[in-house]
Amino acid sequence: MLHSNYLKQLDLQDIVVFLNLLEHRSAKRTAELMNVSQPTVSYCLKRLRGCFDDTLFASSQGLLQPTAKAEKIAPYLRVVIESVNRCAEADASADGVAMPRIWRLCAPEYFELAFLPQALASLSRSHANTSLHLERLSRDLPVDRLIAGDIDLAIGFGPSYHQLHPELQWQPVLSDGFVCLTSERGLAQPGVMSLDEFCQSAHVFPTPWISEKNMVDGWLEKIGRTRNVLVRANGYQACVNILAAVPATVSLPARLLAHLRIPEGVMQCQPPMGFPVFTVDMIWSRDRSLSGDVASLRTLIQDVASELLRAS
Repeated sequence: MLHSNYLKQLDLQDIVVFLNLLEHRSAKRTAELMNVSQPTVSYCLKRLRGCFDDTLFASSQGLLQPTAKAEKIAPYLRVVIESVNRCAEADASADGVAMPRIWRLCAPEYFELAFLPQALASLSRSHANTSLHLERLSRDLPVDRLIAGDIDLAIGFGPSYHQLHPELQWQPVLSDGFVCLTSERGLAQPGVMSLDEFCQSAHVFPTPWISEKNMVDGWLEKIGRTRNVLVRANGYQACVNILAAVPATVSLPARLLAHLRIPEGVMQCQPPMGFPVFTVDMIWSRDRSLSGDVASLRTLIQDVASELLRAS
């Protein structure tokens, strides 16, 4: 039952308009994608604003920026559309027609490099009508979207590098440590960086997800040391490429080395003693533990992790 008479005025087109406005930040683009007029989009937005007692979007520099309430209700409205689509899938399955399925993940670049190619290869063999939609992990886990079912599974780093919500479950699938790549010269012990050498080097800091804190600087802070970050780059390969141009050091997860191109003259070194280690964790909503999509996706990732362990 609907809690408000205003909500009875909404129809699916209004919700689709809302989700398109949220994604594209443009009434014109929304109208083009939905093959409706811009006045229709405006009318739908007016009705949405009345139903939710909020402006939902404000114009800023030519784009529609969502309000806090729009961001909050978005996961639930996505579930509405997904649920309707699944009803259609059930009808199609009854007719013997397999409908395409989409599994949605939120994961850091680590997953894209180490897991994604093999996951897609396995998916093509076992779930030919299923595709993966991957979003980049940002500063925080997308807790609300996991709970609402807008994201089936998230990948994070553990055991203590992500904060979990009581409505989430998690499972480690892989452990990893770090290696150092450096174009600095004159290490006292070839192939090993001492703590002093590590702290004195200029560092290239990979920021494949938005983070104020990270494992390396958190560890250094605990032992009363700091390092000099020369530059922050958005991806691991970009960081490695910088080492070919300037004397510097980058700390990388060890399992990623096989997926990166290492320039000539860049040396691989063991990090200082006591360097942090971590796990790669799957995270999902407790309420969706029995969901077929979540269970199948977890199995897929566990199988890829097993392959990686056998190959190491």
